[in-house]
Amino acid sequence: MIRRSSNLAVTKLAAYAEDPSAFIKAGGMPYNAKAAREGTKAHQRIGASPNKVRFILVVAAIIAALLYFDVIKV
Repeated sequence: MIRRSSNLAVTKLAAYAEDPSAFIKAGGMPYNAKAAREGTKAHQRIGASPNKVRFILVVAAIIAALLYFDVIKV
């Protein structure tokens, strides 16, 4: 017996809400390849952004330390 998960992905729910007949015909798989590619790109961009935030925080901490220890004077 195969156990099915009780979780439902938001993307599958949105796809069903958009066009139930197309969702059922596609068997729950993405029936709009372009939308699937755009969604994947968006998720990759979101996952990459913390590196930029970390870089800015590290630079700010270094500048603050240099100012605190009078290495640079304003």
